[in-house]
Amino acid sequence: MGLKINEGVKVENVYNVENDIRKAKITVKKNNGVCEAFSYEKLLKSLVMVEAPYFESEKIVSTVVENLYDGITTKEIKKIVYECLEEVDSEAANKYLAKTTLKVRSSRDKIEPFDMAKIASTLVEETGASQETAFEIASEVWKELKKLNVEYLTAPMIREIVNTKLVEYGLEDLRSRYTRLGIPVYNITSLIENGNRDNANMMHNPESIHKYVADEALKQYALLHLLPSHLADAHMSGDIHIHDLEFFAGRPLNCLQHDIRAFIKYGLKVDGTGDHTSVAAPPSHMETLMNHTGEIMLAAQQNMSGGQAMSLWNVFVAPFARGRTYEEVKQSIQMLVYNLNMAYAARGSQVPFTSMQLEFGVPNFLKDVTAYGPKGQVVGTYADFEDETRMIQRAFTEILLEGDSEGKPHLFPNTIYTLREETLNGDYDDDMLLVHELSAKYGSSYFVNMLPDYRGQMANYMGCRTCLQDTWTGDWEQDCLRTGNLAYVTLNMPRIGYQSNDEDDVFEYLDNYMDLAVETLMIRRKQGLNCLNNFDILPFLDQEVDGETYYRIQNSTLSFGFCGLNEMLLALFDEGIENPDANKFGIKCLEYINARAKALQEETGLRWSVLQTPAESTAYRFATLDKEQFGDKAILQGDNGANYYTNSSHVPVNSDIAFADKIKIEGQYHKLTPGGHIFHAFMGESYSDPEALMSLTNKIARKSDIGFWAYSSAFSFCLNCKTLMKGLSNKCPSCGESADVEWYDRITGYVQQVGHAKSANGGWNAGKRQELIDRRRFEQ
Repeated sequence: MGLKINEGVKVENVYNVENDIRKAKITVKKNNGVCEAFSYEKLLKSLVMVEAPYFESEKIVSTVVENLYDGITTKEIKKIVYECLEEVDSEAANKYLAKTTLKVRSSRDKIEPFDMAKIASTLVEETGASQETAFEIASEVWKELKKLNVEYLTAPMIREIVNTKLVEYGLEDLRSRYTRLGIPVYNITSLIENGNRDNANMMHNPESIHKYVADEALKQYALLHLLPSHLADAHMSGDIHIHDLEFFAGRPLNCLQHDIRAFIKYGLKVDGTGDHTSVAAPPSHMETLMNHTGEIMLAAQQNMSGGQAMSLWNVFVAPFARGRTYEEVKQSIQMLVYNLNMAYAARGSQVPFTSMQLEFGVPNFLKDVTAYGPKGQVVGTYADFEDETRMIQRAFTEILLEGDSEGKPHLFPNTIYTLREETLNGDYDDDMLLVHELSAKYGSSYFVNMLPDYRGQMANYMGCRTCLQDTWTGDWEQDCLRTGNLAYVTLNMPRIGYQSNDEDDVFEYLDNYMDLAVETLMIRRKQGLNCLNNFDILPFLDQEVDGETYYRIQNSTLSFGFCGLNEMLLALFDEGIENPDANKFGIKCLEYINARAKALQEETGLRWSVLQTPAESTAYRFATLDKEQFGDKAILQGDNGANYYTNSSHVPVNSDIAFADKIKIEGQYHKLTPGGHIFHAFMGESYSDPEALMSLTNKIARKSDIGFWAYSSAFSFCLNCKTLMKGLSNKCPSCGESADVEWYDRITGYVQQVGHAKSANGGWNAGKRQELIDRRRFEQ
């Protein structure tokens, strides 16, 4: 199987000219720093699109070819084209200037061609101006913009020029409606009235409105002030996606894996200093420790942009259960679970994004480790608390299985169960079966597989899938606790496929995109160090524990994420990830990215990694941008404008591939994504039998390289009569209601409300809602 050559506009002699240029290896440097081969065909097509005279277009392109040199910039090429075109057709020159040279960094985090009609339409929509007035103002603005010697405009800049023209025309009433308060008045009104669907974990309320307004200002601050223009361009054009731009400046650290022992030994200062809040001594009772656990995660969430997690939690808490009855232990844990699900106080009135990784028993590597109990006292080793460890895990699982007072699932914490060789020997079968009852009922439990060869003693997960493993230094505490994923940048893999003609092109683009990611991540790490050490705005993370800062930034991961590997392979080979030959090339690409991460580790001494991007919004954003840029060449999932790319290196959700084959394909990528991964087992209604799921777990753990997975089963809940139903039901079978039926399913990592059966709007963006509909469920 070979790479296919992309077909395009047929022009006499184009093939020969392209061949000569390719042999000469003439590359063009784009504004975002990415270099690509000069394309005679692409340049000619851009002139055809603005209706330039055909004969003159060929002469203009020939003039450009005469002036080519390796490394010429797109700005230089566009200047030649515009000047040549201006001499023969000023109207076409204006169109070329607007479409290709004057680019707008829009408020939608993308780069768009300038379009005078958009100014007119926003004036009509936002101010109620007449069509005639709107187009007159837009024409005046266009005349002003042509005079500016700038290549990039911003939406705020254009808006200010529009406002100036409105004042000049005596239209003050329209100007007051069109003005900008950090973000346009119209956008704030829309937020208040309609909310936002970028984050499925947020509800529409005053705090989320405040968050989105602040987010917009901080995103622009990051793009205009913290990042050089070529990185901002790369993000907005969709070559890469820089995650959490709204947190780049003040909360640049992503996920955090806590060590509860630090607070057992030394007590709790939720502000990190004790200067502004009450200070708690080391806890004496289990109930106090449960309260502290919730407060730790809530306090740290104020300093972090991503998820909070605790691993080995039930082992470390076990000494506090000594001498307590099962009911007392369960009651204490129930208090924690409800607190984590009811603390609407994080990042725009969300509950803290929390995960809890539990052990079925005390792992062998912990048996001889010193155990700390009430008042921070040494109470032996953790081997002494095997029974209590098991009791806490069982109580936690039972509480989740019971749901809340109405029978709905507790959506947090994401509860993760660690599978070890000793877990699967039969001694823990009763506890395992209970966990699989939870999977069958709500689909909310996750499993970590410690059996594959690429594992060490410890692997812990945070949020949707980000992961730490003890393969960095070999020290499980340093590698896995009090650190996390600092940040990741996602590469647009399908776009590489659309632009590449051979294998060398693919790896050149990968190099270019990874260069952009590395530069971005190093800037973000510098900002993280400043926030920790110089700006004093992350006091919880900066507090001292055992002579060092609580958050070990030196051990945090800087990660390459990626999206749409399947669509990249389709663009290159006409075959996706399910095809063995195409899949081999996908593996080769991931090995190449891992090699870069390894080289960076040796070069910088920092912890570089590769992960499967959760891509809750990125898969939709990349697909939308590529549809605009590449048209029919773009290979998209979904339809009716609700397009998306397949997540990371997953098999498409609507594939009719056998379950075992899906495991085999995706398992190959888990060892190549040490920074985080997940396998989604979208299960149908026949998999509601816990014993069947438990049998499947044994097979996945023992016979595959899958490192992390969840059984995701869609279900519905009737708010009217509190009936839980399997599948996405349009009507409650008990009371006949449809308007009050909620849908639930796993989004990219965690179970969340999709919306109501009547509207299915929920908090999911259009691409994610379409993906939900497309998901094929596995049956027995």
